[in-house]
Amino acid sequence: MNAVSRRETCLICGVMLVAMAVVADPRKDGPDFYHWIDSAQGRQASLTQMRQHCDQVLAPGKHLDCSVTVLARMFEAKAANQLPDYYLAIKRRHAQAIANDPELKALFSMFGSESIATLRQVADFSLTRAQQREVLPIHPYPNEGHVATDVLPYLDVQAANGVSERFILDTGAPQTRVNSDTAKRMGIRLLSDSEYGYSTFYGERDLAAKLGILESLTIGTSEFRNVLVFVSDRDNLLGLDLIGKLGRLNVTKKTLEINAAAPTRCDSPVNFVRLDINQRLTLAARLDRRATVAIIDTGNVDYLTSSTPGASPVHVIDRPPHQIFKGELSLSGRVRWVAYKYYPGFTIPPSLLLGQYVPSILFGWRAFNDYELNLDIASGLSCFNRV
Repeated sequence: MNAVSRRETCLICGVMLVAMAVVADPRKDGPDFYHWIDSAQGRQASLTQMRQHCDQVLAPGKHLDCSVTVLARMFEAKAANQLPDYYLAIKRRHAQAIANDPELKALFSMFGSESIATLRQVADFSLTRAQQREVLPIHPYPNEGHVATDVLPYLDVQAANGVSERFILDTGAPQTRVNSDTAKRMGIRLLSDSEYGYSTFYGERDLAAKLGILESLTIGTSEFRNVLVFVSDRDNLLGLDLIGKLGRLNVTKKTLEINAAAPTRCDSPVNFVRLDINQRLTLAARLDRRATVAIIDTGNVDYLTSSTPGASPVHVIDRPPHQIFKGELSLSGRVRWVAYKYYPGFTIPPSLLLGQYVPSILFGWRAFNDYELNLDIASGLSCFNRV
């Protein structure tokens, strides 16, 4: 794996749809809807209830904002057959506002007539989850004949036609992504006139992707059916949209444990955070005595990556352009010195911490030499624990 492809797989959030980023903080434009959706009732609401609550928002701008959020939740829920009619209804109701906003215009140009017709015919998304504890091996490379200096967590994933491929287990990717060649081998039904422009948090812009429907995707004995995925020329990523639906998990350097036992301790509580289609796992930390939000990104090869530089670099490499700093990391009250990377020009976003925007850092796959992830999104009880 060369330097360029390593950077392509180290996506903080894998596919970040530029068009979905209508506002930096939508709660400012729709307080009633967003207060409700953040409440206990809203977190458990069905898509129908979300639509009904959004339809009670009368101000046009606020209704458009909450409609985009509901559309994003449809993506998250893999409700492919519900997307077309809602998408078209928003497009008709807010035609002028969409025409006047380049990002909205791109968002509401994503489906052509063939895509709309195909999506309407897709059966409901379903998941048959493993009933027993399973321990699946994590492989360091995409195939047995591939050896590289840097390793990433690869899982075996199988399609309905029997084709098996390795996907990067990427907690930093909000949506599952399939390489174009893999999509052909797995028999994905490509929405040929769908168009998505996406970017990555590492500064790449105007990348192209399409949508596709995967009849079946099996991980261990868990099977997802009628899965909406992104298709591009990049690596295969198993994103948080599917990882989070597998139940209680334990991710270590060598294994993914499904139906894992509840952890006996919780060194650092992990939050599941949504901003429209972008989902991420975060925890509070301090780097160089500055409060920050740490994002757990198993698709990043580095131990620690920062959105801001340290006081003075200990090492600088021109290609790829990054600087290495040594800094003080405080996590769960424990302080240690770590080497971390800073990439000038890359775009790790700031995050909310105690109501204020602060820089973010990433814990990448190398950090799993020292930590493991206990993930249970459904219960809200997830932990980042020292090994």
